[in-house]
Amino acid sequence: MTAPLQRCRFIWGSCERIAAVPRLSVVTDADYLPAGAGAPWALRAADGRIIEAGGDPEALPPSRQQAAAPTAEYLYIGPLITHYGHFLIGTLARLWPLLSWQGPPPTLLCHAAGPQSDWAGLDVLTATLDRFGLTAADIVAFDRPLRLGRVAIPELSLKEQTFVHDVHGALCREIGRPFWHAAEVDEAAQPVYLSKDRLTSGIARMQGEAALCEALARRGVAIVHPETLRSGEQVRLFSRHRIVLGSVGSAFHTAAFAAPGRRVIGLNFAAHLKANFPLLDGLKGTQAKYYHPAGSQSGPEPGFQFGWSLPDPDGVAEELLARAARFERLDAEDAAADAARRRASESLIRRLRRLLVRPVRAAARRLRNASGSAGPQ
Repeated sequence: MTAPLQRCRFIWGSCERIAAVPRLSVVTDADYLPAGAGAPWALRAADGRIIEAGGDPEALPPSRQQAAAPTAEYLYIGPLITHYGHFLIGTLARLWPLLSWQGPPPTLLCHAAGPQSDWAGLDVLTATLDRFGLTAADIVAFDRPLRLGRVAIPELSLKEQTFVHDVHGALCREIGRPFWHAAEVDEAAQPVYLSKDRLTSGIARMQGEAALCEALARRGVAIVHPETLRSGEQVRLFSRHRIVLGSVGSAFHTAAFAAPGRRVIGLNFAAHLKANFPLLDGLKGTQAKYYHPAGSQSGPEPGFQFGWSLPDPDGVAEELLARAARFERLDAEDAAADAARRRASESLIRRLRRLLVRPVRAAARRLRNASGSAGPQ
């Protein structure tokens, strides 16, 4: 029996779209307190105001720093996160000033606990910097407290689960531009499936995804493991394939760098969807349909925050492909299915009322009548 897929209709967070460009301010004489060894870190203004911090701000040393940082035109980019998805929704949100930067290239100031070799190995960071004539050598994270003569502080162009500025879409377009070509867009008619079944750690694991991949492969779907591809290859894949299927995760954010109007069908662990997905989908007009398999359960999963079950992988594979074939009609079909479920629920409530409420009312009437007829003898 085909397991039903129900459209995710609830958004966890908000999806505010802002046309205005975020503010870029300049701070002079600021304290840089480094990250590392579990101690709190911060960028602090001369008046004590915390610009950015991690850990317990109350534990920060109160004294001003005396040693001066090397003189440079610093652009602060916050914590440098080397996880693909968190880079896209975190660090990238402070790089929008590079789109219109005037003068010599800036030195990108960050907070980071790992060695610089970790930065050079982050392919999406390398691809991003390359678009603006920069390399990992243009990033600095000091290992000791220092005073900064001048640093530019950009507001976020994307705040997780909350808002996105239009300029974030312009940034994604600029970064993704070299990796796809108009002549290749939608040339692969057969859907491709993005799988997480080879990952050994992460946020969520779909239990049964290997069986789903096998069922899809039997039906001619190419199975791709995004972690084996460079970021540019992922952008090209999204652009070439008319429809991309997959288990919902950070790989879906790659659509923001690909050709406009991507078509995506994602399997989500719950009926609610994190707002990050519609926030990024809106930047390039991604036509995304997210579904929750009815009957799935969640629980512990080694190496992951949780795991979730996939009832009837073969049925889900069949239904995914059926929906891919009817992609343009899915909004209307899903709305009709939602309405039918509401009517069925309302009908059930009415039946339960007839079965439970009416007998209780009848019993109450009998009790009242019995009380009224039993007068003094």
